[in-house]
Amino acid sequence: MISLNKKQQVLLAYFQENESQRQIAKRLNLSRNTVKKYIDQELVAKQQDTRNLPITNNYVSPPSYKKRKSSRSVLTTSIQKKIRYMIKQNQRKRQQNMHKQQLKIIDMHEKLLDEGFQISYTTVRNFVNRETKKQKEVFIRQRPEAGREIEFDWGEVKLTINGELKSYSLAVFTLPYSNYRFARLYESETLICVQDAHVRCIQHLKFIPEVFTYDNMRTVVKSFNGPQRSITEGMLNLSLHYGFQIRLCEPRKGNQKGHVERSVEVIRRKAFAQEDTFSTLEEAQSYLEQIIQKLNDHKHYQKKTPHRLLLVEERQERKESNQPTPFDAAELVEARVTKYSTIMYRQNHYSVQEGYVGEFVKVKVSANTLRIFYEGECVGSHTRCWGLHTWIMEISHFLKTFEKKKGALIQSECLNQAPNQIKNIFETHYIGNEKDFLALYLALRNEEVVLPRVLKAIASLEEQGSSVTTEKIIFIAQQNESTPTIIDPTDEVAVQSLFNIQNLNKLWELTTLERNEHDESPTADD
Repeated sequence: MISLNKKQQVLLAYFQENESQRQIAKRLNLSRNTVKKYIDQELVAKQQDTRNLPITNNYVSPPSYKKRKSSRSVLTTSIQKKIRYMIKQNQRKRQQNMHKQQLKIIDMHEKLLDEGFQISYTTVRNFVNRETKKQKEVFIRQRPEAGREIEFDWGEVKLTINGELKSYSLAVFTLPYSNYRFARLYESETLICVQDAHVRCIQHLKFIPEVFTYDNMRTVVKSFNGPQRSITEGMLNLSLHYGFQIRLCEPRKGNQKGHVERSVEVIRRKAFAQEDTFSTLEEAQSYLEQIIQKLNDHKHYQKKTPHRLLLVEERQERKESNQPTPFDAAELVEARVTKYSTIMYRQNHYSVQEGYVGEFVKVKVSANTLRIFYEGECVGSHTRCWGLHTWIMEISHFLKTFEKKKGALIQSECLNQAPNQIKNIFETHYIGNEKDFLALYLALRNEEVVLPRVLKAIASLEEQGSSVTTEKIIFIAQQNESTPTIIDPTDEVAVQSLFNIQNLNKLWELTTLERNEHDESPTADD
């Protein structure tokens, strides 16, 4: 036996069993008005075509009753008008980039209470949610084209470099079509670093995408004037040099460059979640390149092809794009040489070759290097320092001065910044003989000899018990490494030659000793 509800029993009895309404009402213990209502509703429904209406013929569900709509005694028309006005004011502030000055729901509720309205926070919240639900943003599904676009963004990572924990900036590029990624570490997010990242990325990709997409970072956007935004001169020069277009996302719309937003999170986690300690920044950069290469070897989640192979497709699409010489990502400033023969750039001192004190020089600064020019001649070159109040000094810039002020070398900033091996050589063999040390350092600086051979030559002289001098070190270090020749004792010429060399060596040592004693002897002026 099939179980039917009251409505279904009424309709079955009236239309199929031909019972009267009075009989149905008596048998089912229902009011005749209820029986009549069910039958009248069904007669009307049979005459309607509901295929294009948001209703259907449903004979199974039991009868339902309409919800009673009571009039709002608190949320009056005047209150609704005031709340809608405050919502509209928030919209205007968002358009003018005043997001932090919007009224929250609690502020709207307090404002209504201050005006004398008696209304609960829940009532205001529910009404605001209903009104703003109609304004929710719609997202458009994109279909990227090969070689068309590339997205750029910065991320922050904290690494321990040479025992010091510090924050570094991670420049990330992502191609939406292939999801191919490129990343590089920097110590800052300045315009020069942005330009340098672009130059390295284009050299790596071997083609220039048509459009570069950015958010509203200060190195790209110079100023805001409502919806109008002006691009910085540095980025305009970069785009004109390579011939690409600049597309800016709307404020606080990171989804408009969602590929690179996701890439920053993935690269940071994959690369530095497990390994975050390195001896140098170059070592961290090399490690990052290995991780990026592994990520680019993965298959695209939709195209089922490795990202690096999809990059080849993009390169083919843009093979006719003009690739000029790399952009010179550098800043040119003017500085004056101080009495210490240094120039100051961003609160750091860099040494200049002596002889230019008081002169104005041109300083060309890139992301990694700083070069100093005087009338077109380079008079100083250093690795750029990103610290503050640091002195970057080079001994070779002060050779003539140290010849006059030999005693100043031992406590100088130049010697303090020299490599530890150089400092050990000076402290062990050259204290009191600074002139010969400067000659050895100049030979190393000019690459006449290399440090490993110098250290080996010093060790050889110490084993032989011979005095360590610059002339001997350079002579031994410049010799080609070869197998030593064994002298035949019966060869009188070879034996006599060896005897002469030994005598000359003793004479050389004696002459050097006499010269040093003469240099140290007091003079009449003393």
